[in-house]
Amino acid sequence: MPEITATGNNATLFNSGVMVIEPSNCTFQLLMDHINEITSYNGGDQGYLNEIFTWWHRIPKHMNFLKHFWEGDDDSAKAKKTELFGADPPILYVLHYLGMKPWLCFRDYDCNWNIPLMREFASDVAHARWWKVHDNMPEKLQSYCLLRSKLKAGLEWERRQAEKANLEDGHWRRNITDPRLTICYEKFCYWESMLLHWGEKNPTNNNPVPATRSSS
Repeated sequence: MPEITATGNNATLFNSGVMVIEPSNCTFQLLMDHINEITSYNGGDQGYLNEIFTWWHRIPKHMNFLKHFWEGDDDSAKAKKTELFGADPPILYVLHYLGMKPWLCFRDYDCNWNIPLMREFASDVAHARWWKVHDNMPEKLQSYCLLRSKLKAGLEWERRQAEKANLEDGHWRRNITDPRLTICYEKFCYWESMLLHWGEKNPTNNNPVPATRSSS
């Protein structure tokens, strides 16, 4: 079996965001032949590849550093990670954004703060780092980071939930100055009206209307 090298994700699993692989037509065919037989633990490529490549080599964490504060991280560990996120010149080769991606949040702050289950991924320093990169992109590339109306509504709904919960970090109190809030490229631009029924249960399936999120 050709070898694969990656950074650890958790425990014995690797993260597939950055990998060094040995090309092999034989292995590729094996992967394709069994894709409907082997279950991915997370429904994606990472889970599937971990089922196949149970033996793998590690590359330094700095090659694919996960934006994540683990439950066991003490204040010192959190401070060290934050220092790495904001280092100038950069120390990390790749900063892997987990949780809500920066381009799916308002640029004013990391919107992971407003979602209790996602707060382990929240870092305003890492968030600002991405927006610094964004501002140096050509305008054509920046246009791909505009927000859809549904996403604007979802972000505001999450902010309101954070306000109701009175989350102690207080990010939900901040005024949004992101110019993308007033830019619309869709036929329907009145995202505020979506909030009238956002979060209500659908009588056909009893499932609440989901907020728009990204977790990979």
